[in-house]
Amino acid sequence: MRRRRVVVTGLGVVAPNGVGTATFWQSLVAGKSAVDYISAFDPTPYPSKVAAEVRDFHPLDFMRRHPAKTAGRSSQFAVASTRLALADAQLTITPNLSPSVAICYGTSGGADVFELAARSLLSQGLTSVSPWAALEYPPHAPASYIAIEMGITGPAISVSSNCCTGIDAIRAAASLVGLGQSRVAIAGSSEAPISPVAFATFCALGSLSTRACLPVQASRPYDRLRDGLVISEGAAALILESRDSALARGVPVYAEILGSAGASEAIGMRKGDIDGRAMARAITQAISRSSAHPWDIDHINAHGSSLQDFDIADSNAFKLALGDHVYKIPITSIKSMIGQPFSAAGSLQASAACLTIAKQIVPPTINQEVKDPACDLDYVPNRARVARVRTVLINGHSFGGSVAALIIGAAAQDRLD
Repeated sequence: MRRRRVVVTGLGVVAPNGVGTATFWQSLVAGKSAVDYISAFDPTPYPSKVAAEVRDFHPLDFMRRHPAKTAGRSSQFAVASTRLALADAQLTITPNLSPSVAICYGTSGGADVFELAARSLLSQGLTSVSPWAALEYPPHAPASYIAIEMGITGPAISVSSNCCTGIDAIRAAASLVGLGQSRVAIAGSSEAPISPVAFATFCALGSLSTRACLPVQASRPYDRLRDGLVISEGAAALILESRDSALARGVPVYAEILGSAGASEAIGMRKGDIDGRAMARAITQAISRSSAHPWDIDHINAHGSSLQDFDIADSNAFKLALGDHVYKIPITSIKSMIGQPFSAAGSLQASAACLTIAKQIVPPTINQEVKDPACDLDYVPNRARVARVRTVLINGHSFGGSVAALIIGAAAQDRLD
């Protein structure tokens, strides 16, 4: 059976540096950091005091009043990102189209919902726990809300693979469209982990930056002075459909999904493969499945979380998979500006990569002050760069050892005809 070519026709972004792709992109290109002191709760007792929060977000702009009141924040983000993506793709969910639309959306779960229920139980007893909590905190809630709010009756699939979630959701969605099982697929991920208990667990793990004198400098992937990641929140959704469908509708195409792969380090929940061998294997497989070569990669939108070992693993994996060509590739970590949104990371990275192809501009990795000899690649320090970009690699790396790679390419007229 001939596999259909899958393209991206819509993007929807809810990010700490902007709601909507225009603001998100402008902030990235300007090198504007969204990291600040935490406002969601009092961070005074915590060793880390900064995060990248989504500000000025109003769920009623995207959801009906009753669902908006009960939905967890990650579900609110999910619905908002999907509604924005559908509008961008000029796509309306009609009764005829609805059964042919798939949802592949992921999160780590509603930490805020579960935490509120636990605090109510401990302080006021069983009867104070909201009956909605059991429905709101599981990882399937965002996909369910998207289906309900948009009237989508096709399959709703939830993905939860920590920081690989966004990439894995795109992989699943592209497969459904490519095999002709769905006409359209909504692929994305969301996360809302900025709550006292969730934040405390990462403080206890020792994975957060404690730099607080100037919050915008706290997230510094690949820089020698990095001291941990910065927690963030957000969501992104991508509309995937076949190339033929996009041509028939006459809508612009951001990029084509060329190939993807995943692997597991199988070492430990926190300790990973600093040599980057599993990641390199996933990258090599993704490139091979794209019918491309290492030298075809023009840009990498990298995991780059500011963890000492994960950043080195990235660098080593890129070298193993791409050889000497890697030194010619501009590499960006948007997490230097938006922090680490865990499950939402891959879909936000993919959105940025689509915009890089569309605009031919590579956003910077900010806070590059002191070079790390172990991270000696071109991480586009501090300033955006105009570049010819047709093929982009996106990678993810989760606690627990899951790694993922995605290759997208320009859907130029000569490729579509």
